[in-house]
Amino acid sequence: MGSPEHERGFDSARVAAVAPILQTGCRAAPAARCASFAWTHEMPMLDPGAKLQAMVDGYLKGNIDDGEDGVGWLHAQSPRMLVDIDGRRRSWWAPRSSELLECLRVSPQAPAAVKAAALFLAGADGNGRTRQAALQRMDALAGRLTLSSALLRCNDWVPEVRVVAQQVVEVLLSRCSIDDVLAAWPLAVRLQDAQRVDADWRRDTLEGWLSAPSQRAVLGGLLVHRDSLTRLSAHAIAFDVHPERVAIRARALRDSDPRIARMAFQDLLDEGDPSQVVEQCSIALTAPSSQVRASALRTLVAHEVEGIDVFVEDALFDRARAVRSLAAFLVRQRHATPAIELWRSALAQQTAGRWRVALEALADHAVAEDVALLRSLYPRVTARHRRNCVRGWIRAEGGAGLALLRVALEEPGRSIHELLTHAQADWVAELDAPRLLAFCHDGPSPVAQTGLLRLLPHVPLWQHLELLLDAVPQRQDERAWHLRLVENWLRVSEGYSPLSAARRQALLTRLEHGGHDLSNAMAQRLAEAVRQA
Repeated sequence: MGSPEHERGFDSARVAAVAPILQTGCRAAPAARCASFAWTHEMPMLDPGAKLQAMVDGYLKGNIDDGEDGVGWLHAQSPRMLVDIDGRRRSWWAPRSSELLECLRVSPQAPAAVKAAALFLAGADGNGRTRQAALQRMDALAGRLTLSSALLRCNDWVPEVRVVAQQVVEVLLSRCSIDDVLAAWPLAVRLQDAQRVDADWRRDTLEGWLSAPSQRAVLGGLLVHRDSLTRLSAHAIAFDVHPERVAIRARALRDSDPRIARMAFQDLLDEGDPSQVVEQCSIALTAPSSQVRASALRTLVAHEVEGIDVFVEDALFDRARAVRSLAAFLVRQRHATPAIELWRSALAQQTAGRWRVALEALADHAVAEDVALLRSLYPRVTARHRRNCVRGWIRAEGGAGLALLRVALEEPGRSIHELLTHAQADWVAELDAPRLLAFCHDGPSPVAQTGLLRLLPHVPLWQHLELLLDAVPQRQDERAWHLRLVENWLRVSEGYSPLSAARRQALLTRLEHGGHDLSNAMAQRLAEAVRQA
């Protein structure tokens, strides 16, 4: 049996490495702590700067691949990813250590990127004193990572850390480059919904700094930032303080984020003069946001601008249903040509740039007289547009009839089958035994036959069985098809369906006395299903 030291896993090398720490207490020599970390992670003897980078790589283990540059990886991460890394570093299972700060003290010549990465990781430590100490070093190393870390710590749960973080943010904003501020600013926007941040400080310091005339370049960069929430926050400030408000509003109306476009439109209504309202509403008619397009059309109609009839007619062919519906209402209100006539005309003439939208619009408003047009279009359009033909056909007839069913079931995709599944099944009343048997040889393809098998369970269960018993196949292909229909019924027969005693007895009598064209074995299976119902 070995010595107690041996049993605890000590060896002479480790004892030598930790000796300076044991001799000097918890405030051991920084170099000794770095040496201890290097031994623990089995690193060769390196200069302090290389050791610091190796420590950063070690802390990022699990995020980076073996041999990957952890410093470069950390600098390349998005604000959202930095939030995730920060949260993981502060998890209950994450190690708490001040080793990064200790090695920073003995690595003054380390590259700035390495020191910034080390400070970010130390600023996310689970120990509040370590986070505070890291923050106190950040003001001398202005950059994206240090500013991001300071912004994250403004919502720290330790009040003392928050105070230091606010002071560091103020210093870094004055020292960071514009690109660094733009890269880190989404984290400043994130503070709007934070629970522990000082709301007055955020408003007076962060938003106040961004509102200053000297920060126009930063504000301009944020207005076109890739993060939509950052753009939204920047526009809220720009509409209050920027001298080029009208031009900013015109661009914002076309922003891909509907919140920004709506904010710009509301600013137009609140602050724009009549000429600006008319001019920029015309621009807003082409905005990505359908709500903005509809609001702009409504505003132009209220102002009775010149050429409003053209604007309304163009809106009838808008890609959004809400805008088309508004335009159809305005057409009725102005006693102009009914919208449905314009949609029919565009379809009949195959008007370029309009007929596809006209087909979708007609599908929303089709009446009985449109069935012929929709039926003629069906074989001439792509699968995407055939769905609109079926949708309009169902609306025009008030349900799905057998003629529609025979056409639509030829489409292999699921979207049309879903329309048929949810439509009123008028075809059930039309489908008699001869038509059901003829489905295997009078035109429908195997695709349509499979589709019908999927739809038949929508027929009431006992009506479905009576239909199968009424069918008397005369041809070989009809017999094979009839067998598939019966097997299909057996698969769905386990579901509950009310069955009166009289109807049960009638079905059993037919099955037991041969009032059908089924084999005895199949008749017995059907009879057993009826008895168990």
